[in-house]
Amino acid sequence: MKGLVAIGTSGGIEILNMLGFEVIMVPETLTKDKARDITGRILTSRITIIEEEIYKALKNDLKQLLALSKKPPLLVVIPSPEKGETYRLEELYNMISRAVGVQLKWRR
Repeated sequence: MKGLVAIGTSGGIEILNMLGFEVIMVPETLTKDKARDITGRILTSRITIIEEEIYKALKNDLKQLLALSKKPPLLVVIPSPEKGETYRLEELYNMISRAVGVQLKWRR
């Protein structure tokens, strides 16, 4: 299936190859050229699964480019297997609190 991309640093992401994803393995240190290549590949995909650490490194550039895109891809951010948890819930909590204008209570 065309347009499915999985991007990560861990070997666990390679299993998505069996589901038809193009798997892009990223070295631990992300160079500017590699970041530009990955960003371009995300923009030309339909669905991208990306590990959180890589997403954090590309987040600002991606937000600007995706806002300009006519048909942006579905971007799914997954936690890195080493970490096991994600900051995305806290980010979502902050966005909702800002949207309603009050600091919501959150039980962790």
